Amino acid sequence: MIDYLRSCRLLRLTRLLLVGLLSVMQLPLSVTAQALAQHTKALPSSEPTPSYRLTDMIERLKTRYRVNILFENSSLQGLYVPASAVQPQLSLEESLAALLQPLGLRYEKVKNNYIILTKQTESQRPRNGANASGSINNRMTDEMVSPPLEDRSQRLASLSQSRIAADRSVTGIVTDEQGLGLPGVSVVLKGSNQGTTSDIEGKYRLSVTDQGAVLIFSFVGYMPQEVAVGNQSVMNVQMKADVKALEELIVVGYGTQKKSDLTGSVSSLREKDFNPGANASVDQMMLGRSAGVQINQTSSEPGGGVSIRIRGANSLTAGSEPLYVIDGLPIDNGTLLSASSGGAGTGTNNNPRNPLNSINPNDIASIEILKDASATAIYGSRGANGVILITTKKGNQGKIGVNYDFNTGVQTVPGKMDVLNASQYIQFMNDLAKDEGRAPDFTAADITRIGAGTDWQDQVYQRAPLNSHNLSVSGGDDKTTFFSSLNYFNQEGVVKRSGIKKYIARVNLERKLGDKVSMGINLNTSLVNDANSLDGVNNNENSGPINAALLYDPTEPVYAEDGRFSQSKNLTINNPMSLVEGLSSSNVTNRTMGNIFVKYTILPGLEAKLNFGSDRQTSRRDLFNSTKTLNGLSAKGIANIATIERSNVLTEYTMNYSKQLTEKSTLNLLGGVTYQYFNNKTFSGIIRGFPSDALSTNNLGLGDTNLDNLFSGQEDNSILSYLSRVNYTLNDRYLLTASLRADGSSRFGANNKFGYFPSVAVGWRLSEEGFLPSFFYDLKLRASWGLTGNQEINNYASLTTYTTGASAVFSNAVLVGTRPSRIANPDLKWESTEQTNIGLDASILQGRISATVDYFIKNTRDMLIDLPLPRATGFNSILSNVGKMQNKGVEVMVSSTNVKQGSFSWSTTMNFAAIKNKITDLGEVTNIITGSIESIGPTTIVTVGYPAFSYYGYEVTGLFQAGDDIAGSAQPGSKPGYPIFRDVNGDNRITPLDQQIIGSPFPALTYGVSNNLTYKRFQLDFFFQGQQGADMLNINVLESMYPNNARRNRITEQALDRWTPQNPGAKWPSGVQPSAYGGGKVNTLALQDASYLRLRNLSVGYNLPIEKVKFIQSARIYVVGQNLATFTNYVGFDPEANAFGRSNVRIDYNGYPLARTWMLGINVGF
Repeated sequence: MIDYLRSCRLLRLTRLLLVGLLSVMQLPLSVTAQALAQHTKALPSSEPTPSYRLTDMIERLKTRYRVNILFENSSLQGLYVPASAVQPQLSLEESLAALLQPLGLRYEKVKNNYIILTKQTESQRPRNGANASGSINNRMTDEMVSPPLEDRSQRLASLSQSRIAADRSVTGIVTDEQGLGLPGVSVVLKGSNQGTTSDIEGKYRLSVTDQGAVLIFSFVGYMPQEVAVGNQSVMNVQMKADVKALEELIVVGYGTQKKSDLTGSVSSLREKDFNPGANASVDQMMLGRSAGVQINQTSSEPGGGVSIRIRGANSLTAGSEPLYVIDGLPIDNGTLLSASSGGAGTGTNNNPRNPLNSINPNDIASIEILKDASATAIYGSRGANGVILITTKKGNQGKIGVNYDFNTGVQTVPGKMDVLNASQYIQFMNDLAKDEGRAPDFTAADITRIGAGTDWQDQVYQRAPLNSHNLSVSGGDDKTTFFSSLNYFNQEGVVKRSGIKKYIARVNLERKLGDKVSMGINLNTSLVNDANSLDGVNNNENSGPINAALLYDPTEPVYAEDGRFSQSKNLTINNPMSLVEGLSSSNVTNRTMGNIFVKYTILPGLEAKLNFGSDRQTSRRDLFNSTKTLNGLSAKGIANIATIERSNVLTEYTMNYSKQLTEKSTLNLLGGVTYQYFNNKTFSGIIRGFPSDALSTNNLGLGDTNLDNLFSGQEDNSILSYLSRVNYTLNDRYLLTASLRADGSSRFGANNKFGYFPSVAVGWRLSEEGFLPSFFYDLKLRASWGLTGNQEINNYASLTTYTTGASAVFSNAVLVGTRPSRIANPDLKWESTEQTNIGLDASILQGRISATVDYFIKNTRDMLIDLPLPRATGFNSILSNVGKMQNKGVEVMVSSTNVKQGSFSWSTTMNFAAIKNKITDLGEVTNIITGSIESIGPTTIVTVGYPAFSYYGYEVTGLFQAGDDIAGSAQPGSKPGYPIFRDVNGDNRITPLDQQIIGSPFPALTYGVSNNLTYKRFQLDFFFQGQQGADMLNINVLESMYPNNARRNRITEQALDRWTPQNPGAKWPSGVQPSAYGGGKVNTLALQDASYLRLRNLSVGYNLPIEKVKFIQSARIYVVGQNLATFTNYVGFDPEANAFGRSNVRIDYNGYPLARTWMLGINVGF
């Protein structure tokens, strides 16, 4: 019944949208045509309706799409087309078809040129000025018909060579700014239709008859050049890039916009902007490339998670991750199966796998990052955290092209954690025993027996290979275009037995079914196999072998005398290699996503689009904890199988109306309705007590079923949306964008199912005004305001839920009871973010220097917080909308062409962002203290006036010295060498009331600087990325200060520079009875500056000279280095490490080390 009512509602809305858009069509066409005619060569006054010369319209297309269109003047003279023949929303191919087909003409694409051909003989072609609509114009008869060519081959020959016997030939090579030959350059004799195109080497030959002849050289993306022939027989020409890219199309929500008309804040990345190398996932391609977009790998393990923050953190509980939209399909970026979730005797891993693992980075054509409300409000309740639009490659009309890319490389750990080696460990333990008044832990005989000991990090880490193969095929004709690809990616991890393998296939197909109907399919399928390094300590990501390698006794050998892994009698930590060998894990995910769409042109300028999408994922994790490990040995083996099935189905209907009001004024209207449904099914089973390790998880029935633990569940949610947008451009100067979206979400309370998200933006292209100095090549001022939402909370959070309650015995039967676990809140709704943005786009020196500056303020309200409830209610709290948060900042992006001379060029791109976050209101809640880890806790606080998740702990002001009045201090039980904690409230006691905010996880500044240098066939790219002002809570330091077991290993600096009577000026406490001087207190000694500057990428490429190999179009070899150098004062593997798996809280607890990578690759085009 509900589905039936929903269908009726959709039909009614569709009918209303159609009627509304058709009413807009009633604008007087004659008025519009007359306005256009004022700026164009019009027909003579006797014309019944305004028309243009066909040649004029073709010249417009050449300018708009920056392509070469070749034709014979005589063939097209006297031909006219109606004013409405070309609409701005049409593609180049659609525009050519609209112009040529009614006149009996067609076109072919040869390399990069579009060549217009005649299809009909002279007797068959329309005469007496028959136009597209069949009307007769007697004035056109004089120039209408040109002599036909005999066939296509003759036509192509006439466009490539002279039709007249020439006196001599001119030859030469056309090159780009790097001195490389440019194929497909149009070379035309000025004032005639004689022309040719350069071959694959950039060479050309053209016959001329007059020494006064002038040749015109033109090519897409380059400035045209006119060169006088004179008496030259050889003319070499170097083309100069046309840096004015204002007509570039930018993908926005539910459509595209010209860059010059954009009023929102959008970062657009193309292939040339992506980070080079074997990027394991899409996020690595854009890391550091956009201002205000912070990308952290929450784990550096292959396939590890990613955390992306666009303009700061926006929520405490509803998530701050952006919405991903791939080819128009919003995908679910939630967690599938983590490497570990506490099953099979392992710890919990808070890092999900990367949701973009299933996308082949080589398939990506562009990435648009929508930042401000003008750009994101069209996505309503999912737009508050920003939106990332990923557009994959499409086929082009013309010859089928094949591309193969292969790269292989090796990864290493750039530096180990500096912990005590065996001799240092022995000395430290014996010294500590002496200080504590105990006998030495190691005797002389022990020291002789131990020898050099074991470097456990060397045992756990490895030189890890990786390689990638990518094959793509693309092409098409005037009706069908396609792109397809296959990808194989294999990356072993630098921690033994970790890694990822990916098999990905894609097909994108578009087909014209007639003049008005077209359809397309985008389909991606993948198989991803993760091999995760496992085990953990509560929130410690991947802390099994890594944790053990840092803390295990370095005096122990790898193997005991019986051949088994040795195990220290003084520690409960596993031998690190027993975890490497004794834990097996695989996580296999199948994912198929895609969409099929149909577009129908109802009337000129009015297009309807029906889009169906689906994203289906199935994942299974097999984990076996064998008897080689301590937990596995005690349980006789532990097997865990967990599965999840996730589906996402989209139905979407939109209508778009576009009208060219005048030559410089346009109107675009968008309306639509979308419905998206999500469903999750999960199952998990844990069995213990196996007779052997041999079968792993392949036969759970062999285990002790009396010790099993089973779980299953299912959840679903849906969202119904109505959307609209208007774009208006007046005189190419004044810009207006307004949108409104209404979202209904099943996740929220009965009283707040629907929300409304408006936005408005204006722009002023000052560079089009006459009063602006010519010094500015482009100058545009933008301003926007809008409201977006965040609905990323748990399903059913607004409803009362139940859990298992007390059991009762009734008539010899045990009845299991239930009890409510959460109280309902029918008023629960999404978090709302109001954002104001002011931006400036500018370029000078013909575009050689360009900059974009944005200032924004984001105010999030109705944040979801658990409000305390009176005990009489039976519940501790209720989830409510009460909190407020603010992010504000400045973003700057600058690009410049520094040198362009001869065969050498050098360009630079820089981006900077400074963002401040603070809590502005928590309602009835004073503060929220959270983040306990093991015996170390709490770590963070949320309170008004400070950044969210500020670090919360004790300030260490120094160390007690011999002779200090310790008895009269706030820590009377301390001893010399113990840390001194600041008594904040002055009560002469150290209590939780003395905790204070000691740092912030958010950087004050993030930046990236990229340089590109080219010389002839060589290219060099290097990219630096970094942050300044972020703090990191290093739990590894606290572990050394407060070890759970005194025999655990320590960080070298803390052990060797500890306080002793002989070293009273030491930085670190004495280490004597550490539990007595603060237990696990979070303090400023463990809070470290996580600022860094990193050489993220270095790439050197060489374009091979393959001009004589006819079947090869291009060939390039390249060497890429990644994460080559990091400049930081941080003590740990990586200042970006994050055991909590999100950027809101930075905590380093034995994180997976970031690998240094070198790769060699080759790319060949056929």
